[in-house]
Amino acid sequence: MSGALSEADGDTGASGPVAPDRAFDLRARVVETVVLVTSVVVLRLLGVLLLVVSSYGLGSTDALFPLIALVADPNLLTWVALTAVVQFGLRSMRRPGRWALILLAAPVAVLLATAVRSLPSLAGAGLAAVLGSGIAWIDAGILTAVVALGIVFSAAFLGRERRTSARIAGGLLALGGLLTLVLLWQAFETYFTIWGSPVVVTPAQEDRYLVTAALTLGAYVGAIVFAAVSRRRGLIITACIIGCLGVILAFAVPVPADRFFPEPAPAPEVPRGPTCMGEGDPNCIGG
Repeated sequence: MSGALSEADGDTGASGPVAPDRAFDLRARVVETVVLVTSVVVLRLLGVLLLVVSSYGLGSTDALFPLIALVADPNLLTWVALTAVVQFGLRSMRRPGRWALILLAAPVAVLLATAVRSLPSLAGAGLAAVLGSGIAWIDAGILTAVVALGIVFSAAFLGRERRTSARIAGGLLALGGLLTLVLLWQAFETYFTIWGSPVVVTPAQEDRYLVTAALTLGAYVGAIVFAAVSRRRGLIITACIIGCLGVILAFAVPVPADRFFPEPAPAPEVPRGPTCMGEGDPNCIGG
C-alpha cells in the first residue's frame, strides 16, 4: 500500500520534491478528504450489506437494522471527525504521513467512542475494563481494515495519471478485501457455538462459501490485471501483496473446514477370529 501512496505525495498528485513554502490548496485537500471519507463510508456500507445478505437474505426485515445502525455509528462518525482534523489541521504534512495518521485514527476513534459510551460505568468497572472490551477491539480491527481499503482505493483514484484502469484496480482491491472480511465472518458464523453444541454445516453454507470465495478470487485477479494495465508500479506491488494475502485467508477459512484437506476415511475393522478361552477350548490352536 505504501508503494501506491508514494506515487501521489502532493495534494494535486504531482510527484517530485515539494517546495516548503508552497501554498495550501484548499480545493485539492477538500477533494482528497471527500474521496477518502466517501470511499470508507461506501465500503463500510457495502460490507454490512454483504454480511446482511449472506446471513439473512434480501427479503428479511432483519436486514434493515444493521444498515440503520450504520448511519449513526459513533465509531465511524468519530473517525470522520478525526480525519477532518488531520486533513485540515496538518496542512504542511505530506499525503503519506497524513494518511498514516488517518489509518491510526480508526482504532483511536473506536476506543474514544467506547470510552464515551462507558462513562456511566467507569467508576465501577474502571478504564481497564473499557479498553479490554473484546467487542471494542473487534470493531477497531474491522474499521481499521475498511479504512486501509479506502486508502488503497483513494490512492488509486487520486493518482498522478488518473487512469481509468488504476481506478478500476483500486475498486477491485477494495471489493476483494471486503469479500475477504465476509469470508472470515461466514466461517465464524458457521463454527461459532455456545456451550460446545455440535456444529452441523449445511449445504447452503457450503454453497455460500463457494460463491463468496469465487467472487473474492475474481476481484483480486481483476485488480492485478488492471493494475498491470495501468503500468503504475506501486499499484501493481500493492495489488499483488493484498491479493496474495486475501487468497491465503480465503483458503485458510474454508467451509467445511476439511474442504481442501479432507480427513482420511477410517480404516475398516478387521474381523476378529474366535477367542481362545483356555486349555480344552476347540478354538485354541492344538485344541
